[in-house]
Amino acid sequence: MQLKRYQQNCLNVLQSYFERCLIVGHEAAFKQITSENDISDRLVNIKNAYTVWNSIPNTPRVCIKVPTGGGKTIIAAHAIKTVSHTWCNKDYPLVLWFVPTDTIRKQTAEALKNHRHSYRMALNDQFEGKVKIYDLDEKFNIRPSDIEENACIIVSTIQSFVKANTDKYNVYKDNENLEGHFVKMSPAKYMGMETKEGKTRPQYSFSNLLHYHNPILIIDEAHKVVTELSQGTQGRLNPAAIIEFTATPKDNNNTLYNVYASELKEEEMIKLPISLMVHINWEQAIDSAITRRAALEKDCKNEKEYIRPILLFQAQSKDKDINVEVLKNYLLENANIPEHEVKIATGEQKELDGVDVSDPNEPVRYIITVEALKEGWDCPFAYVLCSLANVKSDTSVAQLLGRVMRMPYAKTRKTPTLNKAYAYVVSPHFSDAASALTDKLIQKGFNEDEARASIQQENQGELDPNWSLPYNAFKLETKIDKKDLPENIELGNDNILRFHDNATEENIKVVYDKINKENPKEASSLKQKFDIFKKIKDEVTPADKGNKFVVPRLMFELNGQLDFADPHIIFDYYDWRIKNEAKTHLEKEDFSIEETPGQGFSIDLNGNKLQYKHTGKDQYLPYMSDIDVWQPINLIHWLDQNIRQPDITQAEMIEWLQMVIEYLVEKRKIQIPHLVIAKFALLNKLQSIIAEARKKAQNKSYALFQNEYRKTIDFDNGFEFKKGMYDVIIPHPSGNYEFTKHYLGSSQICLMNKEEAQCAQIIDSSEKVEYWLRNIDRHSASFRLPTSTDYFYPDFVAKLTDDRIFVIEYKGSHIATSQDTKDKEAIGQTWEKASNKKGLFLIVEKEKNGKSMEQQINEKINYK
Repeated sequence: MQLKRYQQNCLNVLQSYFERCLIVGHEAAFKQITSENDISDRLVNIKNAYTVWNSIPNTPRVCIKVPTGGGKTIIAAHAIKTVSHTWCNKDYPLVLWFVPTDTIRKQTAEALKNHRHSYRMALNDQFEGKVKIYDLDEKFNIRPSDIEENACIIVSTIQSFVKANTDKYNVYKDNENLEGHFVKMSPAKYMGMETKEGKTRPQYSFSNLLHYHNPILIIDEAHKVVTELSQGTQGRLNPAAIIEFTATPKDNNNTLYNVYASELKEEEMIKLPISLMVHINWEQAIDSAITRRAALEKDCKNEKEYIRPILLFQAQSKDKDINVEVLKNYLLENANIPEHEVKIATGEQKELDGVDVSDPNEPVRYIITVEALKEGWDCPFAYVLCSLANVKSDTSVAQLLGRVMRMPYAKTRKTPTLNKAYAYVVSPHFSDAASALTDKLIQKGFNEDEARASIQQENQGELDPNWSLPYNAFKLETKIDKKDLPENIELGNDNILRFHDNATEENIKVVYDKINKENPKEASSLKQKFDIFKKIKDEVTPADKGNKFVVPRLMFELNGQLDFADPHIIFDYYDWRIKNEAKTHLEKEDFSIEETPGQGFSIDLNGNKLQYKHTGKDQYLPYMSDIDVWQPINLIHWLDQNIRQPDITQAEMIEWLQMVIEYLVEKRKIQIPHLVIAKFALLNKLQSIIAEARKKAQNKSYALFQNEYRKTIDFDNGFEFKKGMYDVIIPHPSGNYEFTKHYLGSSQICLMNKEEAQCAQIIDSSEKVEYWLRNIDRHSASFRLPTSTDYFYPDFVAKLTDDRIFVIEYKGSHIATSQDTKDKEAIGQTWEKASNKKGLFLIVEKEKNGKSMEQQINEKINYK
């Protein structure tokens, strides 16, 4: 399974953290990582002083914040090898995986055991299939050989290890089934274990077994396990490292990295925005939700994959008016829903048990719950939430909202309505409901700006049988005399109302009052349609008008064939060899290992001392008693298994590794047993050498692209900007300036700093600019140019009145002369030159050669 960019970023930060832990310690490593600009910006609203637990003072403990729907489990599965190899120096770790409840425990264990599930596939790929999964109930089935020869993962709840629960799970009691694990243990490692009364040997308990093997702890929903009781429990397990995951970390979770909710949307993991419709009475809310679900099912007919949209109803508790029984009766008797399409999932009625809601043969379309779905149930087919509870005070709404936000198959649908989630609630005011749902999204890991931007008012006109009518038209069912209408609203013979451009709120109120007496539901729909009309009339954007905005893509020609100027494609054309780019002679300053009698081994890596304090080879590698008989070929084979690269063949890799090991052994005179003990440090060093070599090769390939290949541009395969392309953005408060030419409208301008906003105002106010766009960094729909290893996303793109495309990047004076800026200037000028005067590129500064931003921009626009 290909990891999403944000998921890989999480793993990269974890890797960097544990590498630094070896050098400066876990607390200092945390402070170093979180003080870096790109990381600290992500953590700006998170209180985050590093907390060291007294029960495990030497154990690194960090938390990754991932919003609901972001795939915490797949990140955790990939993190195990990172921690094991970088920090624990183990081929096969023992992992204790904590989840919040027994229901989720069983589901997680089942998923990890399933060889066709993405979680298990990730683990198999990391450990070459040598993986064993155990539910806590199966703990006595674990054999010593399982731990020796496999990555062993035990799924449990933290409650199972609380001392008060020993009778239920028996993790602290002596058990003869575990005796085989203890017979070979070194007495030197008894310290910290609980002993059998009257004896010096440790109890044959499961907790002592874990204590001996220093497990890696993976903790899901980590905000729930930060109490003193949890600290003591984890301390008894003697963990090597603790990796926590949650959408809502607490102050003492040690949050290392924060994933933005907008990144999940960009990677097609979740449905956004959430289209919210508020009703005063519960029957209207139910009817509207049912109509929406039916419309979505029709839209699904255009999709390649099977989708059957599901509507989640949240009933009130049994002592309230709109309880489960009342709601179901309404569905069957008033809404005429077939009973076989309705399932009830509450603490007492568990009609979803054993039901695969994704099965095409399963008829369920409506699920009624109160709060039972808040744990252990997941279905990306859930599209609509209709909550009859108090959305402001009911804590279950947040969990149910998370269910309808997951994107089917983690892929954006071609039908726009299927890329949204829908919420129908009962409330006297839209603003109150929107505020309440915003708070719920913050509970799901959104920051405040993202949450606010993710709630949009439902366009009820889309659900009208005549939704295809123009935005200024509404078909009436109620009979009304034309003489009673204001002059700014007319009624045709087809009984369709049409709003004139100068129609006012007072005008529509006259019509509303007349209709409301006979048909309140239609009057409400009329008011909603008029509100939409006013909103559209007030701001009709170039995108709304259907104006084309295409930025040509840079192309390059090689051997008579045109291809995209993409960094990966450019590098694919370059025939690189690892032995030609990467050094094979590791000198003392690169890597050295020294045995210190009584203190273990000291490894010097790039001038940093990595001290391994335990003594005796069995302390390092308890199951490698044959370490002394290892030959170079054994180490080369191990390195090859753990260092494989997709763009380097195995034959090339082995040839290069042979040269590296030959130099260390024959020229540097380092003994193979010592290299085996230091193999993880050596592995990390070789990985960094390969990364440096690849970057060097990429720079060479990029230089060929810049200097020798013919470049052109292509409008047919260009970047076409469209309405709705930035569904979730962090809105930019424009202050006193009102932007009038943004292609998507002023409400779709993402966050800018003060100087970028000044630049945007100059672009917006230029008479030579027809319309422009704030180009969002790293968005799949944004315009980008290649660099040697990545992409460059300019800040602004404008269409000029003479049809030229103007691309602008703003740079502050402190970085205007950096190498990064020079590289961007070079590729921008390449694009401009290839455009044959159809495109302009400019890096603008606050002041440059005595010229203001406005002068720089105008000068470029007037350039011919």
